[in-house]
Amino acid sequence: MRRAAPYALFGALTLACFWRFLFMGWTLYDYRTLEGHLGLESRETPGWFESHRPPVDRGDTGLSLPMLNALYSEGLHHGELRLWNPYLFCGYPLYNNLLVHPFYPPNLILHSVLPPQIAYDLNLLLHFFFSGAAMYWLLRGMGRSDVAATAGGLLWMLVGYNTFWFSTGTFMGASVFAPLALLGLHLGMTRRDLKPLALGGLSMGLVILGSHGQHALHVLIFLSLWLLVSWIRDREARPFLLKGGALFIGAALGVGMAAILTQLDSVLNGLRVAGEDVAIHYASPWRLPTYIANLALGKVCYDPKDGLLRSEFTIYAGVAGTLLAVVAAVRGFRDPWIRYLTLFALLALLVAFVKPLAQIALQIPFLNLSMPARWVYVFGFCLTLLAASGLDAMREDPARAARVAAVAGVLCLLTLGFHLSQGALAETLVGFALAAGWIVTARIRPRLSLAFCFLALCVDLLPNFICFNRHTDPGPIALSKGLQEWGQQQPSIPSIAPSRATGSLRFEGGPAHADGWTVSIGSNLLALYGVEAVMGYESIAPLSAVRYCIAMGGPKAVMGSGRVLAVFNLKSRLLDIANMQTVFMPFVYDPDPRFKKLKSIGPTTVYDNPAALPRAYLVSRAVTAHDDPEAIRLLESADFDPRTTVVLETSELPRTGDGTGGVKWNSRETDRLEVEVRSTSDAILVLSDTDYPGWEAEIDGNSVPILRANIAFRAVAVPAGKHTVTMRFRPGSARYGLILTALSIVALLSFCGRRKRPAP
Repeated sequence: MRRAAPYALFGALTLACFWRFLFMGWTLYDYRTLEGHLGLESRETPGWFESHRPPVDRGDTGLSLPMLNALYSEGLHHGELRLWNPYLFCGYPLYNNLLVHPFYPPNLILHSVLPPQIAYDLNLLLHFFFSGAAMYWLLRGMGRSDVAATAGGLLWMLVGYNTFWFSTGTFMGASVFAPLALLGLHLGMTRRDLKPLALGGLSMGLVILGSHGQHALHVLIFLSLWLLVSWIRDREARPFLLKGGALFIGAALGVGMAAILTQLDSVLNGLRVAGEDVAIHYASPWRLPTYIANLALGKVCYDPKDGLLRSEFTIYAGVAGTLLAVVAAVRGFRDPWIRYLTLFALLALLVAFVKPLAQIALQIPFLNLSMPARWVYVFGFCLTLLAASGLDAMREDPARAARVAAVAGVLCLLTLGFHLSQGALAETLVGFALAAGWIVTARIRPRLSLAFCFLALCVDLLPNFICFNRHTDPGPIALSKGLQEWGQQQPSIPSIAPSRATGSLRFEGGPAHADGWTVSIGSNLLALYGVEAVMGYESIAPLSAVRYCIAMGGPKAVMGSGRVLAVFNLKSRLLDIANMQTVFMPFVYDPDPRFKKLKSIGPTTVYDNPAALPRAYLVSRAVTAHDDPEAIRLLESADFDPRTTVVLETSELPRTGDGTGGVKWNSRETDRLEVEVRSTSDAILVLSDTDYPGWEAEIDGNSVPILRANIAFRAVAVPAGKHTVTMRFRPGSARYGLILTALSIVALLSFCGRRKRPAP
């Protein structure tokens, strides 16, 4: 093949998948999700392939990412790295969402110069193209032929798990830099050269910066075991491998330190219930492993009626891709690296699909933050490397390799009848026909055989990718006119009204049928319009917000592995303290009498809560509570007046006095707020904003401590008189992490850029 041919193929695939973005300005934000939850029909009629598959619900790209990317991009356009999202849970760190990757260099560059939607889609386009190119470079560096490396790049771009999760940006960095990290590792070990190992470590660091923490951890484990196997096999090279391995791991951790520290911050100060989805994922533990046959056949795995299971167990690699991997595993098993890849791929599959092994994995700290099904990603990586090796084996010994592929193909074909309900039967059969043509012509017409092989990969995989990553019109979401007008009246990003917060309750039929995911979607939807909500749906909720929600609504207020906070007890006075002023009810339901009906917007009724406290206010008295139950008892007691008294978590109460005063807002941005306080005596300023490590306070330029108030919020003691109180979100995890990341990158580039001195 000519040198430019692989890139031409990768470019053609990119154009086929992104032409609507390039020429029509459409987006991969899945606004169809919002239309579905609003009960509206999609503005676009699905194509043939889409209509023959189960519908896809990818809430993150319609509910979280547009809002967070807008915040992030707005800050970068003003020369700031804003890391606080004020729209849900009374505020939480933007980096708690593991899909944003705020420290990833491509994100920083594109969001600094482009609008958020264009930056998001262009970023995905570039990573899609370069994921194929990076895998091609890796396979060429490992000695694979040009044809095999091209096939591997194509397979890596379109393999099932990557396909399903591509548009969320879950493993954006890993798609490109995981192959480059392994390339640096391989070249450094084979050449006994530290520079490739340093560059490989740099690439692994970018995987950490630009990927979901779980996928980055899985890739790091895989590459560390690769190093360990090398150390065990080659005794003579052990001193070098020990030094090179330390350089690789150290470089990876150093470059990724900004993401590592902030994700540790999220885990230590947020809630994510490990293993809560085991009952859902492994409801049929003995049946689930049988769906591994979908590796070649099904477009999605497991029950097509359950979106969660479809998303987690999607291992589809197509008929040709699967047969190539089988050929490599059988024909090249004597090769120690093929054997290692095969065994690691099987182990990843077993951990993902076999319940006892999954339960063991869930006992390991940090590995248990996501379901073991995520090991499917590493399996896809191993399968891609095996498939490229299989294509070379097919070309070297077409007769024997064809027999292996034929036997594997027949076994796959025999299981086809069990998967007819999975949809996409037509292109699966076409894939079988093309794979059969590839096997039959392998000996007699090698070039024709390669054409059949590439056609089988494209025809079998490309429609699947386009279906699950279908672009949509980025125009206004088709809400009712009244809700659009109401949303337009609210301040847009980054300015936020300091006196209004909402609690959006969306139920399917009424409180008795409340569904946490539906509730959360209502709150997140309003957040897209710049409206704040005390509940919602996010990756990791702050512990203080979780504690407050439990105090208002009990344990059932926390759902979905801790991702969903919802309040059903509208009688709780804690809602007033949280500044919940407005409630949206899309069904006939009378809330607590203190709520006043404002108006109806289509089927939705808007209620106002006159009892809601201001977002910032002064109190003249403080009491202390030793734990949450005591604080809840104080806050909900009949003789407690939250307008004059605050409950603090401190051993020494600040000095206060009886007097009068007021609060005036000077500014409120995402990471910074400023209020002017006037008081005739010493008082306490209370803000209904989430208390979280990283917030700093100043009074007239002098640093003062922040006190945790009313279980979840912030307060500062202010002296009598007129003063300016400023609060900034400056988390040490991000500050020190960025410093270490920058120093590591500079050190690695300096190390790799130096010239070797000639030997005397």
